[in-house]
Amino acid sequence: MNRMNLDQLVTFFKNNEMPSSAHYFKGCANDSVTIEGLIEADFVKRHVMIGSETERSTRIWREIQANVTTYIGCDK
Repeated sequence: MNRMNLDQLVTFFKNNEMPSSAHYFKGCANDSVTIEGLIEADFVKRHVMIGSETERSTRIWREIQANVTTYIGCDK
């Protein structure tokens, strides 16, 4: 399972003037998709893509991947 650094993800959304998304993901800190500050990458992708791959959502997902640390094969 791949996981992303939750603090970096929240910072990414804040820096890109997406405070609602930052607040939403910050609220996931104690959910089952988050362990020790790492959130499931597939969970993030599902929420960013919003059920369909539009040009904007694809661009945002790629920017997240480029700016947020992902731990590949994380078994935490």
